[in-house]
Amino acid sequence: MENGRISVLVGRNDEEALELGKKLKIGGAKVSYAPENALHIQHEVMRSTPDALILSGTTKHKNELCTLLRQTANTPMIIVIGEGKTDYAAQDYADLVLDKRDTNVFGKLFLQLFGKSGIQTDTYADRFSRLERMIADALFELCITKNYNGYLYILEAIKLAAQTGPIARGISKDIYPSIAAKFSVTPWSVERNIRTAIHSSWAKSAASVKREYFGPFTLDDSWVPTNSEFIFIVADRLTLRMGGHI
Repeated sequence: MENGRISVLVGRNDEEALELGKKLKIGGAKVSYAPENALHIQHEVMRSTPDALILSGTTKHKNELCTLLRQTANTPMIIVIGEGKTDYAAQDYADLVLDKRDTNVFGKLFLQLFGKSGIQTDTYADRFSRLERMIADALFELCITKNYNGYLYILEAIKLAAQTGPIARGISKDIYPSIAAKFSVTPWSVERNIRTAIHSSWAKSAASVKREYFGPFTLDDSWVPTNSEFIFIVADRLTLRMGGHI
């Protein structure tokens, strides 16, 4: 365990596994990702020796992969995210099998990992609540209030951006569709309402507050941030306030 932080390797091609990885990162885990290919996963496990490995039910040759991993000196805890009875066979080679349809799937995973690592199990809840409060405070300072249709979309977008490394960020490819799915709207509607809220509130915001978040960009009086500039700059500012990582 590196510097007291549990390390987790997550397979990339499963939406539930990726979402769990994001939440574990907020909880304080060191999270990395590997393609859902048995050879790539085996190589990455041997290279980085994670404390835990999360595989999806769709990973091919899970049994063979896990059998090989158990023969190594630093075998990670093997966790499979499956769905129903078809994945019960995974219990033969996995330390933990979770059903993605379980509404408490993250709670069970978090307790299994952090409960055995000496880390307080309320770490995730505390950090996540703190992040949401900080975003809400930032939006209030920037005059984006709940009466804007885009308020919740912006809050969710900043939260997603703060949880994801800069290289993995894609506002049109990842963030808009994710928010649209959550609120049962179209990505276009998400984009439009965020843009409207930013443009409508920008003139109301105090110059000192805008300068605090957006720095030298505000030296140009005609500058108004685009959706991606607003979301990622605010996310990065809040990330720094939380010690450099979420």
